[in-house]
Amino acid sequence: MNRDRERLTNVAGRLAMVGGGLGIVAGVVQVTIGSRIPEWSGNKDRPVALGLLTVALAVSVVVAARALPAATPASGDAMLPVTALWFAVVAGVCVTTVGRLWALPGVLLLTAAGVTLAACGWPAFRTAIAGNWLRGLLGLLGACELLMAVSAAPAITVAAGLVAAGGLVAAAVEAGSVRRPMAAALIVATVPFAVLTWWTVVTPLVSVAALVIGLTAAGGGRPERAQVPPAC
Repeated sequence: MNRDRERLTNVAGRLAMVGGGLGIVAGVVQVTIGSRIPEWSGNKDRPVALGLLTVALAVSVVVAARALPAATPASGDAMLPVTALWFAVVAGVCVTTVGRLWALPGVLLLTAAGVTLAACGWPAFRTAIAGNWLRGLLGLLGACELLMAVSAAPAITVAAGLVAAGGLVAAAVEAGSVRRPMAAALIVATVPFAVLTWWTVVTPLVSVAALVIGLTAAGGGRPERAQVPPAC
């Protein structure tokens, strides 16, 4: 079983490396000539910001892909479930940032996510999600705020959105820390951006949801690391 796992993680790593590399190219194309090829780049109002976001996410995929073959079957290792989920999230998010340019990278990353899940096994994936779903939801809300931030017009609003997104992702990673500092960090991350974009309705709702979820995750104590079944 370990041999099959190693083979699958190697395949997934290669797929994700190629997908991430092509994603970097797609992001650079969006930055440089995205406004000239709207039918391919999604006809975005802010191609430069969205292209840079795409490059950053694609780089994160490449980093994760490089680490994937080194994953060990040690008990408690949740790397494979989290990596599979991250590949799928990036595949979905970047469809909205570069349009058709993401077609091939997206397919490769979704395939890599599937192969990674096969390497880990459904029981381990289910266990990881069950133990960390609040943190994952908080991270997804952070990604949503990041997308909203790069579409915001004034520089101060963009900056507040980036701080909010980074704060939510950091809160997702550190969920279970001391409640009071976590609450302060969540308020700083969510309130300014919500106030600056009150007229959108959606952004304040996302911020309120993130605040409630973050406080819930913080109040529950640091989650146990997901226990990976021996067969994984």
